[in-house]
Amino acid sequence: MKVLDLVTGDLTEKGVDEVIVWVIENGFAEERKRVGEVIWSLPKNDQLMLKYVRVLGFYGEKQQLEAVIGKLPKGRVQQEARFRLAMSVAEDAQRDLTLTDAERAAGNQEAVGILEKLGKEEGLNESLEKRVADLRYKVTHLVVGCEAPEIEGVDHDGKQFRLSEFRGKVVLLPFWGFW
Repeated sequence: MKVLDLVTGDLTEKGVDEVIVWVIENGFAEERKRVGEVIWSLPKNDQLMLKYVRVLGFYGEKQQLEAVIGKLPKGRVQQEARFRLAMSVAEDAQRDLTLTDAERAAGNQEAVGILEKLGKEEGLNESLEKRVADLRYKVTHLVVGCEAPEIEGVDHDGKQFRLSEFRGKVVLLPFWGFW
């Protein structure tokens, strides 16, 4: 990419970070891969690496994320990269309509494995800890093939019920409301 060529000659030049961020956000996969190589030659810049990791996760570039995770030292950026990898694996398991139920379950289990390791780590910041717990709950309870979470309510006759009372039966739950 020509824009990147302008700054790779002198990485200490003012504005290099902004150009790299622009390429990360607007470039194609190959350009992002090239930017990743450039980032490693810069002085340590966690904000730039976080931006890179988040965009890789957004575009589901798992191989690139795995490569970055392998190079990163333990810490906040590596934890964020591993979370983005788990999120990407989980999303692929749900979006890919060609997967069998067993393949989908394997993808979900891979994501849960990443999340469990991450959740047990020392020094996990509160925000990431909550996102890990939320994604783990979603992948284990709210995806196709999982047991539905317990729901309690009142039926149209005013009788209390629990969803678990209907286990093994077909249940239609219409949700609606005024917001």
